[in-house]
Amino acid sequence: MRYKLLSGGLIFLTIILFIFLGPVIYPVNPNAVNLMNIENPPNITALLGTDSTGRDILARLMEGGKVSLTVGILATLIKMLISLILGFLSVYFEKLDSVIMRICDILMCFPFYVLAISISAFTGPSVKNLIMIIVFFTFAVPTRLIRTEIKTLKNKEFIQILKLNDEKTIKILINHIIPNLKNTVLVIFTTSVAQAILMESSLSFLGMGVQEPRSSWGSMLSIALNVLNIQNKLWLWLPPGILVLLLIFSINLIGEGLRDVGSK
Repeated sequence: MRYKLLSGGLIFLTIILFIFLGPVIYPVNPNAVNLMNIENPPNITALLGTDSTGRDILARLMEGGKVSLTVGILATLIKMLISLILGFLSVYFEKLDSVIMRICDILMCFPFYVLAISISAFTGPSVKNLIMIIVFFTFAVPTRLIRTEIKTLKNKEFIQILKLNDEKTIKILINHIIPNLKNTVLVIFTTSVAQAILMESSLSFLGMGVQEPRSSWGSMLSIALNVLNIQNKLWLWLPPGILVLLLIFSINLIGEGLRDVGSK
C-alpha cells in the first residue's frame, strides 16, 4: 500500500538529510582525537558523547552513514548490472543458460558470511574489497529472478506477435522487455541496498570491512563491543545500532511499497 512507500520514503529522507546536511549544521571533525575527553557521556560540546579516543560520536555517525550508504548503493548498482546482463544472456543464449545457472546454484549453496570472511582474510579489509565481495557473493539470487521475469515476458503473446512480424530482437528488448522489467528491478534494487548495508555493517563489525580512522556504523558498533560499554555506556553503540535498523527498515518499506504499487 502507498502508506508503506510514504513512510519508508520519509524515514529514508530524514536519514539522508542527517548524513549529508548534518555536517553543515554540526561542523565537527569526526576524526579529531581528544584524549582529555575519552568516553564522555552526551553533553553540550559533544551532543552524543565521545568514544574511546575522544572523537565526537555525532560527527562520526554522519561520516559513517555516508560510507555505509555508499557501499550499499555502489555494491547494488554493480550487482544489478551484472544480474541484468547475465539474465539476458541466459534467456537468449541457451548454451550459456545452464552454465550461468550452475554458477548461481554453486554460489547460493554457501553461507555468505563464511565466504566473505574467508576472502577478506586473503584480500585484506577495505571498502573496495568489501564492495567486490558483496557483489560477487550476492548476484546469484537477483540473476535468477531477472532471468525468470525475462523468460516470462519473452513468452508473452504480444512478444510472440512482434516476432511473427519480424521485429528485431534488439528492438524487442529495448522497447518492450526492458520497460516491463522496471517494477521488478526497482523492488530487487531496494531490497538489495538494504541487504548490502546490513552486510557492510556486519563485516565492519567483525573487523573485515571499513577500517580506522574511517567510520561506518558497523565499525562504530565493533569499537563499542564490550560488556561494560553495553551495560553502562549506551551512547557508544545505541545511536549507530538504531540508525542501521531505521535505514534498513525504511528501504525495505520503500521496496514493499513499490511492489504493492506495481502489482495493482
